[in-house]
Amino acid sequence: MSTSLFLNFLRHPTQVGAVCPSSRALSCAITDFAGIGQFPQTVVELGPGTGVFTREILQRQKSCGGRFLALEINGDLCRNLRQTLPELELYQEDAARLPLLLQEKGLEYADVVVAGLPWAIFPEDLQERLLDVILDVMSDDGLFVTYAYVVGALMPAGLRFRKCLKKKFGIVEQSSIIWQNMPPAFVYRCRK
Repeated sequence: MSTSLFLNFLRHPTQVGAVCPSSRALSCAITDFAGIGQFPQTVVELGPGTGVFTREILQRQKSCGGRFLALEINGDLCRNLRQTLPELELYQEDAARLPLLLQEKGLEYADVVVAGLPWAIFPEDLQERLLDVILDVMSDDGLFVTYAYVVGALMPAGLRFRKCLKKKFGIVEQSSIIWQNMPPAFVYRCRK
């Protein structure tokens, strides 16, 4: 799996922002911070990559019900996910199509949006556009949860992303650093 992610990073550096999969510690921090599995919810994952967060979300959703959809733009990663997680409702789609996809599936909104997107490599207009899409599909009391690498958060694009989060969302919280991840990361939890 990590070889596939690394090769996809080399082939598509603007789509795949990691060279190795996230750790289980980061996966648990994401799902804990989002409260996934506490009650039935509609959860959407943008950019599941190799499925580290996806597996944790699927496991937690089994215990409480709800709906879980994942959107991955990269064809190689989609094929891998379909082989390893055949039960996943997965769509090879750009995250910008999320509102249309939810509408096609008869879903009014998402309670939780989890994003494993490479925010720090996106230009400002793409960051803003995708955050607007996410805001558009979130329920009034919904959550948007994503992560950032500590080193990337200190770079200009990472600082710009944090500023953009604060501009778009009423509440932006940050977890403590997850040192067990390589590279170390933290989680953002945002509410309207």
